Amino acid sequence: MKGTTLAAIFTAAALLFSFNSAFAGNEGLPASQVIAAINTATAATPGLIHEVEIEQKLGKLIVEVKIIDAKGQKVKVRIDPEKNAVMQ
Repeated sequence: MKGTTLAAIFTAAALLFSFNSAFAGNEGLPASQVIAAINTATAATPGLIHEVEIEQKLGKLIVEVKIIDAKGQKVKVRIDPEKNAVMQ
């Protein structure tokens, strides 16, 4: 019983890992790209980071950083993570 349970857990973990790896390129970014995008966004619009979201728009991923600026206003800054540049 114990061996069967462990085998089932390992099989489920392997399937989950392969499922996540297959879709990671379409729905996520490496932490280094997200951190670089946050740095780019705050360089363009200084302030406090309120929220960071990775979205898919027109078939490509973008990093949307919501910043509270010096006036207390929430500003959305969209970053192209491939170019690490602010999107217009």
